[in-house]
Amino acid sequence: MRFCVSLLSIAAFFVAGCDQQGPVNYGFSINNVNVNRAYQSLNVRLQQDLELSEQAREALEHGVTLTVVLEMELRNENNMIVAKKDSNRFQISYLPLSERYQLASEKTGGMKTYPRLRHLLAAIDDLDVPVSTGPLPPGSYELRVRVRLDERSLPAPMQLPAWFSSQWRHDSEWSVWPFEISA
Repeated sequence: MRFCVSLLSIAAFFVAGCDQQGPVNYGFSINNVNVNRAYQSLNVRLQQDLELSEQAREALEHGVTLTVVLEMELRNENNMIVAKKDSNRFQISYLPLSERYQLASEKTGGMKTYPRLRHLLAAIDDLDVPVSTGPLPPGSYELRVRVRLDERSLPAPMQLPAWFSSQWRHDSEWSVWPFEISA
């Protein structure tokens, strides 16, 4: 009997955390991707729309660093073999003493500071990303892209509630962009 009560209370906790009220006015989406071939690489231009939930903004302002991950897969369209996987991680943090927001890119190692969160998100909205591919044979390819908020990078006490709360679901769908490589 005790086990059933514990199990029911755990289930009620998860259901309460999954409840979503009102319209969703946050999340990540990919609007456009342009792919240009360069010598043994691709130049990818992304246009995204990133909007954080109220809970994510509140966590950020209370010292929690948020990690946004841009994932890309280059696949051969004929046999769907993944030719290249790449990801870019961006860390967003709030600096309370200066009342500024900081964006750090793990790939480039660069850091920039912005006066407002909307300015920081606008900087990530339009990205030019080089992807090293090595030599690619001519043919049809597709680039799959998605952007997500990495809940695993949150502090340990926040991870479980974030997995079950709708306020932490920001992930875009996989977006597929076909292109050709000619000889």
